[in-house]
This record gives sequence, C-alpha cells and structure tokens, in this order.
Amino acid sequence: MTRHIIKSCLVAAALLTSAPAFAGSLENLERERSIMVSYLLDADLNVAQREEKIAFSKRRLADLERIALKDKALKESRSPLVLKVFKNYEMSFLVHSAAESGRSMPTHWLEGIGLSTSDLLNARSMK
Repeated sequence: MTRHIIKSCLVAAALLTSAPAFAGSLENLERERSIMVSYLLDADLNVAQREEKIAFSKRRLADLERIALKDKALKESRSPLVLKVFKNYEMSFLVHSAAESGRSMPTHWLEGIGLSTSDLLNARSMK
C-alpha cells in the first residue's frame, strides 16, 4: 500500500514539474528589457563590460520586439496589458523607438524616464 502511494506521488510530481511554462511575446520582451536596464544601472560594471552586455541585450531586444510586433494574437487582443504596451510604444519597444529618434538605446531610455545628461552629470554616488 505504501509503495503504491509513493509511486502515485512520484508520477504526479513528474507530471506537474514537466508541464511547460508559457511566456508570451510581451512577457519575454519585458524580461529582456528589465535585464538591459539592470545592466545600465549596475554600478559594479565598468564601461566596457556595460557596453558589451547592453549590445548583446540590444540584439535580443530587437528580435523580441519584431516578434511582438508581428504577433497576430496581440493585434487582435484588447487586454489592458497589450493596450498599455502599444500606447507606450516609446518605452516598450526601446530598440525601434531609439533608432527612430536617432539616439542610443540607453540615452533614449534615460530621457524617457525623465533624466537628462546634465542631471546625470550633477548626480553624486551614494556609495
């Protein structure tokens, strides 16, 4: 009897843990954008490391932005998330909107949240 219960639990655990995780195109885009922003704000990276990580993230973001822009399910959706993402195009699709504005992606993001170059030059480190 005990062996039967253990076998049942193991089978149930295997089925539950093998279920695939689903992340849509917007969730993947948001995850990669968050990673890029974390690289931008990481004080432990030197300039070369930061540029390398942001360049890698930029390539991934460009691909994910294209996927999201071509996603037919998103075009047909009227969910609040989808509406918000497309309403806030400038910050949602950083690579494309930065290219359209002629600025680098980090500059575009920083200006999008309200920080200018003079603000950054006048800032002091709190370390």
